[in-house]
Amino acid sequence: MQRRHRRALALTAALGLTAAACGSTTSTSSTTTSSTAPTTVTVAYVPLPLFAPLFVAEAHGYFAAEHIKVNLQVVANGQSAITLAATNRVQVVLGGFSAGLFNAIHQGLDVRVVGSMAEEAPGAAANGLVGSAAAHITSLSQLAGQRIAVAGGQGSAGAYLTALALEKAHLSLARVTLVNVNFPEQGAALANGGVAAAYMATPFLQAAVAQHQGTVLAGAPVGIAVTGIIYGGSFIHTSAAQRFFDALAKGAQDLQGSAATSAANLAIIAKATGESLSLLRSEPPNVFSPTLAPQSSVLSSMQSVYLGAGNLDYHTPMPMSQVVDAQFANQAP
Repeated sequence: MQRRHRRALALTAALGLTAAACGSTTSTSSTTTSSTAPTTVTVAYVPLPLFAPLFVAEAHGYFAAEHIKVNLQVVANGQSAITLAATNRVQVVLGGFSAGLFNAIHQGLDVRVVGSMAEEAPGAAANGLVGSAAAHITSLSQLAGQRIAVAGGQGSAGAYLTALALEKAHLSLARVTLVNVNFPEQGAALANGGVAAAYMATPFLQAAVAQHQGTVLAGAPVGIAVTGIIYGGSFIHTSAAQRFFDALAKGAQDLQGSAATSAANLAIIAKATGESLSLLRSEPPNVFSPTLAPQSSVLSSMQSVYLGAGNLDYHTPMPMSQVVDAQFANQAP
């Protein structure tokens, strides 16, 4: 249970939902044969399987092969590191796309989304909207006027995914009340009828269903990525930017198909995240684009939802060219 609690806090953080930064750790790649010192790239991230290409690329020596030394800095959430990237105190952020990211870019912070990370896999839902059994919620249409638990509340990636689920019943976020409830507490909120539904993530979704606390009303859309890679503006213009991305993409390519759940890769992910191998084996596998291409259409959709919910400090949508830079994915091996 303690491991699940730690994982839930990290998952909340990855989606840009908590406030404070945590400590940092440093990971250095193996020494290259060149006499020139490798380029150090500081990466702000949350230790979750959502970012497995980073861990695999580091373990397989892909950064070292690109003459890059990676400094891994653990943060509480991606949003807390946006300012760090904009001021070149970190060069890369792996995190979620909250309303705060869009506000930061609109306010002039020099950052861009350059790639995607974990996508929702086909099959059993890893994430989804669960209706409360205690409240007798069995369909999305029953949620009009109801309270829905979302980790991070308004403006979070979870709120965006909730909006997509509600659209299936022709509902919007304006027709419900989002309540900020962390993942570990959502099951209890469902069980006691404190909320009519909760947008849940693995392993809490599976536990809620197994314990008859609720029923999955809608899973996350297959192939959608609400987390990704963010570059600081200064780093974008360096030669290391493409080399770093190439190494990361090679890590993603090592996670395609059945390789995603290979014993070797799961061992790497377990070591990097602190999750147990048994838990990783029981979870639906993450899916990654082989080139980690940014999903401009998803980001545009997120901006529209955040605008409609009043989460943004502006009213006219920004063009995606102001948010996304796909050049690195386009040139990835």
